[in-house]
Amino acid sequence: MTELIKNWNFVTSGKSDKQPILFLHGFMGNANIWRNTIANLDNDFFCVAIDLPGHGQTRADLEYLKFENLADGLHNFVNTQFTKESILVGYSMGGRIALYTALKYPDTFKALVLESSSPGIEDEEERKTRLMRDEKDSAKMKSTDMRSFLTEWYRMPVFDYLNDFPDLKEKIINKKSSNDPQALAEVIVKLSPGTQPSQWSNLNQWTKPILIIAGEKDQKYCHIGKKMHAGLANSRLEIIPNAGHIVHLENHKDFMTVLKSFLASYIL
Repeated sequence: MTELIKNWNFVTSGKSDKQPILFLHGFMGNANIWRNTIANLDNDFFCVAIDLPGHGQTRADLEYLKFENLADGLHNFVNTQFTKESILVGYSMGGRIALYTALKYPDTFKALVLESSSPGIEDEEERKTRLMRDEKDSAKMKSTDMRSFLTEWYRMPVFDYLNDFPDLKEKIINKKSSNDPQALAEVIVKLSPGTQPSQWSNLNQWTKPILIIAGEKDQKYCHIGKKMHAGLANSRLEIIPNAGHIVHLENHKDFMTVLKSFLASYIL
């Protein structure tokens, strides 16, 4: 076992003898972002949502944070908590981590759900450019307060749709303001798409069911989702109306409809 994870913090919902599902949040999130989702699934599933390293209450030595070690840590967590193959659900950064982990440990997971996520960046120059941007954001985090950083972060075009939901945007910023900016300054670089090895050429290695979800207002991830869907043998693509990047919050009702439909075949 790597020395990255000292103690996972996680929340659960449902009985442990049901089909397990592991939920991974996005950058600056925590396990609590999935509470409404798992509360709608706990009659049929054992839902577990974790705080990823550098987020929430999980104790981790960020000196060792890299994708390979994180995948090892998640694999060990799953083997400790579950007695059967699990389903892995990831949003944004959590989706990149989910896909990387599933490709490294394909026998551990029976299905994947990726929301607003990608296999990484194919082009090496684009990876370098992205890493430089994340290094700049890391420096900002270290030199400003968390709320100011978040206010600037949610001005990015990928979050434009949140402007139609100012109360939700403020709620998200309030929740994330409690994060440790020093820890997140490390995470944004070490788990950057500019640091992650691209998994595009490995997609055909995943032949189990996979559900890809994107919001119709998030054109970048609609395009990525369609491209992933074309490269996978057993995938289902769902473009959710009236939603941008954070589909499970912006249109929770339709998100749950497609998620439940996909999971229905796993109810034992």
